[in-house]
Amino acid sequence: MSGEAEAPTYDGAPRSIAVLKAAAKALQPYMSLAAQAERITAWSRENASRWQGVYAVSIDRRKWHRFVARDATYTSNERDLPLLAWNWFFEQHRYVIEPLWHTTPDQHVSVPNAVAPALHAFLSPSQKALDLPALELLRGDYAVYRPSFVNLDHIMLMSMTCGTDADPSRFKIEMAFLDDEDEPSTEQVEGFAIPYQDCILFQGRLKETGAPFIFVMSSFPIHPKSGGYSRGDGTLLVGARGTLSSAYPITMRRAAKPIVPQTFEPDRFKAEIRAHKEITQFLRRGVVGWR
Repeated sequence: MSGEAEAPTYDGAPRSIAVLKAAAKALQPYMSLAAQAERITAWSRENASRWQGVYAVSIDRRKWHRFVARDATYTSNERDLPLLAWNWFFEQHRYVIEPLWHTTPDQHVSVPNAVAPALHAFLSPSQKALDLPALELLRGDYAVYRPSFVNLDHIMLMSMTCGTDADPSRFKIEMAFLDDEDEPSTEQVEGFAIPYQDCILFQGRLKETGAPFIFVMSSFPIHPKSGGYSRGDGTLLVGARGTLSSAYPITMRRAAKPIVPQTFEPDRFKAEIRAHKEITQFLRRGVVGWR
């Protein structure tokens, strides 16, 4: 697929490098990093001569992964790789990179807390800083689905907001359910999102009890309208006082309108949620729990 308009000039700025890395990650669900490296290499051999003093590159999956995975301060010993990859994206996969080019801030805000940087340093010691472009792609509201901890046959719809309190790493979750005595009850989660490798760790806690509420998401396609992540799939771990910990499948979808937290019985979930088949199939991965 080729874009008709000319590619914007690559300026080598940290913002442009961040956009390029984010584009590679956004394309990855549809084209592996190995395939990207192969096609960028082949394209560069045919097109590098269009720029004076620019030479074709020869990269493999390992070199391209190293460029993509590390923070924006890391470039490559292939001097001309960013410029060539930039133009390859705009000519061959413009639909991936252009939304990022329009929406990525000129200067990413810093993270005003000590928790997320500390967890990042532990999970990704080879990277100097948090992947702020990934946090900007994550920012927004989501509908989050998981099996109910009260009745595993029911599906809990939680509302999640990422990038709260002027902090791109903070997230909040609200949930509603009937407790063991069939009384309406609510719970809130607060925590921090930490990108690592191709995943995001959500390190949270239940506000009422202080119990850990931890989940990992992966598979982040880009939403065509918002320019941010459209969804994520993963696994949730909860450990509350008085019970052994439990693990659940969990999936999130970007929300176009406010989410009302609630818990669905199977028939009502099927009747009211358009994507019920896909969500139910994913939640059938199973639950690890003890009673």
